[in-house]
Amino acid sequence: MVFPFKNGVKQVLKAGVLAVALLSAGCGREETTFPAEMPPSVAAPTAEPVASQSFTRTAKEMLMADFTLYRVDCATKDTGIFPTGFPAGLCQSQSDMPYGEDPVTKLYWGYHGSPDILSEEDSLGEGVTAFKWVVSKNASDPSKTGICYDFSVPEGNYTVTLGFYNPFGVRKISVECEGKTEIKAEKILRYNVNEKSFETKVTDGILNLKVCNPDAHTFMESPILSYITIASEPEYTRELLSAAVESMRVDNAAELYTEKSVKSYLSALEAAEKFLSKESNNGVNQIKQKFKDLRESYKMLTKKYKYDSFNPGAVWTDTEGTPIQAHGGQVQQLEIPDPETGKISTKWVWVGEDKTHGYRGGVCAYTSDDLYNWKFEGIIMRNVPSRRALEKEEYFKDLYAGYSDAELDNVALALDAERAVIERPKLIYNEKNRQYVLWFHADGPTATSNSNYAAACAGVAVSDTPFGPYRFVGRYRLNTCPPDQEDKHPQSKGMARDMNLFKDTDGTAYIIYSSEENLTLYISKLNEDYTYLETEPEKAVYGKDFIRLFPGAQREAPALFLKDGRYYLMTSGCTGWAPNQARYYVADSVMGEWTSKGDPCIGDSNHTTFESQSTCIFLDVNSGTWIYMGDRWFADTLNDSRYIWLPIVFKDNGDMEISFVSNWKLR
Repeated sequence: MVFPFKNGVKQVLKAGVLAVALLSAGCGREETTFPAEMPPSVAAPTAEPVASQSFTRTAKEMLMADFTLYRVDCATKDTGIFPTGFPAGLCQSQSDMPYGEDPVTKLYWGYHGSPDILSEEDSLGEGVTAFKWVVSKNASDPSKTGICYDFSVPEGNYTVTLGFYNPFGVRKISVECEGKTEIKAEKILRYNVNEKSFETKVTDGILNLKVCNPDAHTFMESPILSYITIASEPEYTRELLSAAVESMRVDNAAELYTEKSVKSYLSALEAAEKFLSKESNNGVNQIKQKFKDLRESYKMLTKKYKYDSFNPGAVWTDTEGTPIQAHGGQVQQLEIPDPETGKISTKWVWVGEDKTHGYRGGVCAYTSDDLYNWKFEGIIMRNVPSRRALEKEEYFKDLYAGYSDAELDNVALALDAERAVIERPKLIYNEKNRQYVLWFHADGPTATSNSNYAAACAGVAVSDTPFGPYRFVGRYRLNTCPPDQEDKHPQSKGMARDMNLFKDTDGTAYIIYSSEENLTLYISKLNEDYTYLETEPEKAVYGKDFIRLFPGAQREAPALFLKDGRYYLMTSGCTGWAPNQARYYVADSVMGEWTSKGDPCIGDSNHTTFESQSTCIFLDVNSGTWIYMGDRWFADTLNDSRYIWLPIVFKDNGDMEISFVSNWKLR
């Protein structure tokens, strides 16, 4: 991010720190001068000639570059080309180079070559993740192999940022800088651009950097490195803050950027202007905070973006530019009343798991007019932070007013933010009661087990509005295997895990779920309120109130839908977070005989449902397109798990086929 400062600015070296002040009218052009005598690298095997001339940069250039001295696109073969959006730092003319004198700036910087360190092109990366340093397979001792750089800098304080792109399994990274271990054995996660930053102080004119993994036993555990950024720390003055306010002022921000990012930016801008309006405000710490708040909010301004196609597997953001958090979810069309006018409009509604903070979270909802662009409507069912919160926090007090102590105890247990598991949320509207009903896989530890999946229940919550808040009603074990059939897990009756809902044309609703330790699927009929079973398990009649499907087949992630009078049921196998081969079934009635039709995925040579797991299948009536909706789970970073939406083709005989398309539009 560059800051287009309009004012003249003076910058001088003062005790090794970059000091910035506005030039008064009529002053001449002033520059920052790096010492002509820059010492050779302390890590270099032999002394090298020092720079023969001074290197100068104006303060305006420093500010425009966000105080960045080096931006290194590591291991690039063509050192003259910088990736788009990743311009050179002020002290370099090359994207990367072996340690030595920069041909333009005349400063010494670069990497120290080694037979054990190789430049590798990554077919999965792009920009600054297209190349990276890796350790050779022939390295005799990966634990002693590191990626080493040195940079000529003035004495002072710096922020060092390192980027790692890892398409393989989780590995650990340690970083040594200026003789200190700044990062120790931190995990670099798969399929992610991992960025790590730290602050360091340089007193000898050379910033020494080493990336390593002392615990590596093989080259697959050894370090990688994609990019480096080194930025200096400015001196915080009123003049600097004033210049920042002037240069970071954005006209028509609300028209160009998302509402959330504009709100933060305008708040920081107003705070800085108010601070500057009082001459008595000169505290360095206050100025520093105002400057950093403004700079950060300015950088975070997010341009409004409008999707016009689906990109399976790519990051998908809402209308505020925030990654959508609706995993294991469901999409359907609902009539939504405007809370102010009462006017009814038909919108697509997407509910799903909130994985923002990882494994445990509540349920989020989004709305859309076109299926491409989604507006965040909020967390419609929240986790409970503590039993006490149910009686002390206004949100919970209002929601659970009238609940007995025993009922509140049950709510706290089932929705516990630290222990409960909430998965596969599905929403259904009950016309009779004009009530929205949310079912989900409600799991977590019990009094006799600390397992995350000990409870094995189906949970239900209700609301009078589509976007909640939803009031938890209860969690239940459901139907059990009849005596005349073989129960695949008789020691734990009525289990209910991965689940889905289906409403038939006559208004009858069903819950479809994995039971018997995920070995058998069940379909059970719900009551007229859609809040419990039609018949209690003890009295339920097999074939009328419920059925069992494929005992012992170990299927989960069910998605049931009706097309042309025929019922379809998509399922996955059970392999934890890892994807597996899909299978679908057909029947002439929900409670009828289901026939296996095999894997619907065409060209899926790895048999992983295109690295996804089914969660919902629905019809866009306007285009006539049936859409497969799946999750591509990233077990190590669940919040970054992706969505796989693909068009479904039905052959003349009704058979279903799904092919992977990297970009597609509704017809």
